[in-house]
Amino acid sequence: RLSRTRAMSDEENGSEYEEEVEEEIEEEELEAEEVEQEEEQKEEREPEFKTGPLADNSDAKIQEYEEKRRLEREKEEDELRLLKEKQEKRKAEREEEERLLAERLKEQEERRRVEEEERKAKYDAEKKKREDEKKKREEMMQSLTGKSFIIPPKAEKGDKFGNIVQAKQEMGLTKDQKDAAKRAFLKIMQTQLGSPEGLSDAEVKAKIKEMHSRIAKLEADKYDLEKRHERQEYDLKELNERSRQVARNAALKKGIDPADAGNSRHPAKKQIMSKYDRQIDRRNFNERRMMYETRTAYPVFPGLPPPPTLYEKIIKGHKTEEEENDGYGDEVEVEVRD
Repeated sequence: RLSRTRAMSDEENGSEYEEEVEEEIEEEELEAEEVEQEEEQKEEREPEFKTGPLADNSDAKIQEYEEKRRLEREKEEDELRLLKEKQEKRKAEREEEERLLAERLKEQEERRRVEEEERKAKYDAEKKKREDEKKKREEMMQSLTGKSFIIPPKAEKGDKFGNIVQAKQEMGLTKDQKDAAKRAFLKIMQTQLGSPEGLSDAEVKAKIKEMHSRIAKLEADKYDLEKRHERQEYDLKELNERSRQVARNAALKKGIDPADAGNSRHPAKKQIMSKYDRQIDRRNFNERRMMYETRTAYPVFPGLPPPPTLYEKIIKGHKTEEEENDGYGDEVEVEVRD
């Protein structure tokens, strides 16, 4: 925005300068036209003096007049020369100013281009930073919502209760047996890691560094897992609290006690009638259920007469062509349905 404002101000200054230059050029042209007109008028007047009443005058007056005209011409020539010099000077100044203006505009354009490139680079860097942060947040959310355990390989059927048997055996061991098992395990680990007796000092130091880095890595993993477990416990507590708040608000909207809504074995009571009905329905639940189960039932309200009896025509049987040609009418049975 600042660069755009600078560019606008530079353009305004340039336009003002161009207007001033055009005005100066117009003034110079007007002055030149006036000088030319004066010269033409003087040239037109000279023959009049030669052929007019001055022709009869004496030579002295003619010489005096010629001398006067010569001085006037010299003066006019000096003025023209000065005017031309002034025009040349103004032209040179104008060219110099135009050159300086072009250089200034070029510098402004270069500065604007550099600022635009810097702004674009800054925007790209910020965009990349936002994308990296978003990617890190997504990876963190995936790590939080993903599985936090490792599924061990499926053991054989014979090893189904191996851990239980091993635990019982360890519980039945005495202190001496436990010490012996510990020494045996340490001996096995020592053979796996190797004995430092045949190693040089440099190899021993390298081995110590390797073991130290391994221990540090395991401790770091342990710390990360503990923090992750704490964060997951906090998230679970927060989600449970939110679910309780949602259930409480829903119970309050339905007019149910929030304490009973969560502990009740049965669902909440629902209103099957509109509270805006003018006629109050005083039927019990069985009567309402019968009304819904019987398709031809009609609602009956207290204080209102039953609906009128409906009559329906039912034609029984189908006649053949011979019976239709007998001349007798159709038999119609009328059934009354309440």
